[in-house]
Amino acid sequence: MSIDPLLIVWLLHGTPTVPAALSDRELAEHAEAEFAEGVRLRHAADKARPHFREAAEYFEALRQRGARNALLYRNLGNAYLLAGDLPHAILSYRRGLRLAPYDFDLRENLNEARGQVVYPASGSLGRPRDDARPPWLPHVLAEWLVIAAGVCYVLAWGCLTRWLMVRRGRVLTFGLLALLVAGLLTAWLLARTREEQEQDAHPLVVIARDGVLLRRGDGWTFPPRYDTPVHRGVEARRRFERGGWVQIELSGGEIGWVPREAVLVDTP
Repeated sequence: MSIDPLLIVWLLHGTPTVPAALSDRELAEHAEAEFAEGVRLRHAADKARPHFREAAEYFEALRQRGARNALLYRNLGNAYLLAGDLPHAILSYRRGLRLAPYDFDLRENLNEARGQVVYPASGSLGRPRDDARPPWLPHVLAEWLVIAAGVCYVLAWGCLTRWLMVRRGRVLTFGLLALLVAGLLTAWLLARTREEQEQDAHPLVVIARDGVLLRRGDGWTFPPRYDTPVHRGVEARRRFERGGWVQIELSGGEIGWVPREAVLVDTP
């Protein structure tokens, strides 16, 4: 897969410098204006991409100033994707989905970006896992789970206390049902907490260039662990980092070392 020459020029000569004196509102206005100009020139990719890259720079400056919301990450991902920077686009969408896992547009845009990743013709090396979450299971904020579980526990013990006083079967049934729901919500919350802890311990990694081989150790002298390389946009998790090398784990459980400059790591 060939790399866009315009992207090479951009990487070699750096991205546009965003004036530090601009306010957050001015950054957003510049980003929107550059993005709109890129859309206007969308039929001429060589002219449109520089505008999308500048839009990404302004959105990125907002992120570095502390802005964190689904809309920003969606706009940032869209700007990167239209600029031809697939790895940064996927990283941006994934960051947004961690904040807002229920955001339909972010999920659809991520799927579109993943559709541009070059995966091996045979085998599953580097392919993301299918979403194991049942389609009927809603995305709920952890805060709401805490509140709902607390309410159910209060109702449960209230009903059980009332049953001890009046000995009515209906009150006992309602109390036990509330207690069961509270237990299920607590288990759901604990699973969410463990998942977030795992994500913090092993942050997201996105392969940043094509033809990256996973090696058996942290150096060029170590042989490849797999003969098949992975390409830009492939997602993984960081396990360790040492001496300019990162040990990553792909979605299928494959583990290997890659140069630090060959990956993007999801850091604050």
